[in-house]
Amino acid sequence: MAAALWGKVYYQDSFAGELRQEPGGRCVFSYDADYLAEKRPPIAFKLPLQTEPHRCEQGLHSFFDNLVSEGWLRDAQARALKIDRNNRFALLLAFGHDCAGAVSIVDPEPAGEPIVDLDDPTATAALASRSSLSGIQPKLLAVQEDRYVRPARRDEVATIIAKLPGAIPDIVENEFLTTTANRALLPDDETVEATIGTVEGIAGRALLVRRFDRRPRSHSKIHFEEFNQLLGRRSGDDKYDASYEDMAQFIRTTPGCTPVDAWRLYRRVVVCFLTGNTDAHLKNFAMFHTPDGLRLTPAYDLVAAALYPEYRVLALAIGGAANLGIEKLKPKHVITLGEAYGLSRAVLIDVFKTLDNRRRIADKAVAEAAKRIGQERLGERLLELMERRWNGTFALTGPLLLKKQSGDAAG
Repeated sequence: MAAALWGKVYYQDSFAGELRQEPGGRCVFSYDADYLAEKRPPIAFKLPLQTEPHRCEQGLHSFFDNLVSEGWLRDAQARALKIDRNNRFALLLAFGHDCAGAVSIVDPEPAGEPIVDLDDPTATAALASRSSLSGIQPKLLAVQEDRYVRPARRDEVATIIAKLPGAIPDIVENEFLTTTANRALLPDDETVEATIGTVEGIAGRALLVRRFDRRPRSHSKIHFEEFNQLLGRRSGDDKYDASYEDMAQFIRTTPGCTPVDAWRLYRRVVVCFLTGNTDAHLKNFAMFHTPDGLRLTPAYDLVAAALYPEYRVLALAIGGAANLGIEKLKPKHVITLGEAYGLSRAVLIDVFKTLDNRRRIADKAVAEAAKRIGQERLGERLLELMERRWNGTFALTGPLLLKKQSGDAAG
């Protein structure tokens, strides 16, 4: 660990600039002059290319702050470094070798290697890749080797995120089945590739998620940012202090974004409601940086959290209502939300008609997937939840929209 905390920031393989922590906790990111001269892409939406340093008076800039690990992994990293878990700059400096997207942070003056607990093989494997991963669920980076999956080392590019069992029962299987439902309900959209499997040396089954920010053959990095970063929110509870309309506003007002992504994102949010994915917060939606502008990434982190009694409140506000219990979600909420996304009533009618036509296909896909992994009862619970959600919110949405449309035509 460097005595005076500073790190080199890379975009893909190019040196982009320096990140420094100053006395009092202020952090400064400065683009490298050569990087600017080469007209390389900005590393973040909120960190545009400029010769003047980007200063943040209260710790890390929101972009970097959201790269710091969370939950179990963050605690394991702090123990290995023997530092306070709130020393976010030091954590990112030591474990920023492999972050989400195309940016990495390298400590130019490391004081030594983290001290790992060899009696904890899961933590040892997670720390070996020097990666930084968000989310409270235990997870580590992995690579595919022949037919096996093993933890990634520091000297290789990991192409798989292995999500491990945690304190929430059946969380691995839950996410697999919810992801299956999402893919069946939105077959023309992109959803992460995820399978149930094992990781060498790690006990229990894992959800093996193929990284969409790494190209399959070249393993080169693809840059993206979560909406928490795009909206300039800090990590932690800020991801909940927002509304689903905020993401619509960003897409509709940001140059380079495309209206079709507003439609795609709206459908994803609606499917979250249908599948009971109440923990769909700002860090669970993201956009790629492309030469043509920002574009939605595949859907990811799809969990029917409403199957657990303590997670039945929607993560974000909707229609001005915060902390809304999912059972209180009404047709007026989803219609108002669609209007905020700039969608006409005809488009909204088509969204709900298409979902209705896909429901039985999704039911079959979930039932078959649940049988394959020996979780028939969990699959039944998810299907029961989806049926209740459809009848409680969506069954009346289409007819209400048609009624409004006929009233408009008559007027």
